[in-house]
Amino acid sequence: MGTGAGNAGAGTGAGGEGSGQGGGIATKAQKIAGDINSARDYDRKARDLRLGSSVTIAITVGADGNPKSCRVVRSSPDAAADRTTCDLAMQRFRFRPATNRAGQPVESVFGWRQRWWDPRN
Repeated sequence: MGTGAGNAGAGTGAGGEGSGQGGGIATKAQKIAGDINSARDYDRKARDLRLGSSVTIAITVGADGNPKSCRVVRSSPDAAADRTTCDLAMQRFRFRPATNRAGQPVESVFGWRQRWWDPRN
């Protein structure tokens, strides 16, 4: 039996605080280094077949500005292009991390769309 706000009840629970960093994001992460070159970095055979036009990824950026993880959000028809995009982003990209309202660097997610070739051409 519990009590609260003037009434009695049979519920349990402790309330308590969350474990998040709080304060929300004041500035987003910004990519400051690293590139993927569609002509050099995409497999020549697949490029000639025009399999993977673009891939959209979500990169978790640590408070230190380094990528921590990558996942494909919108896949291309070429699974190799998806893997290559995440692999190269993890190896090459560096960021100015997001900050909270207190100006402290925080972990965040950064979206990136890699165009391997323009489907209109």
